[in-house]
Amino acid sequence: MTDAERIAELEAKIQQAYHVIGQLLGGPDGKSEDLYSPQGQPALDYFAHEDFDEDFLP
Repeated sequence: MTDAERIAELEAKIQQAYHVIGQLLGGPDGKSEDLYSPQGQPALDYFAHEDFDEDFLP
């Protein structure tokens, strides 16, 4: 596997994580308050961008 292929694979995995987190925060009906909570929104925002933050986790 080339570096470019590995990077593309990891980017796809991050996109999947974003969608999984959104589904979990939204709850079964997609209307959970957690989706818009002060903890939920930063989690989605973090996975929506390529920046890495060593201090993201508490």
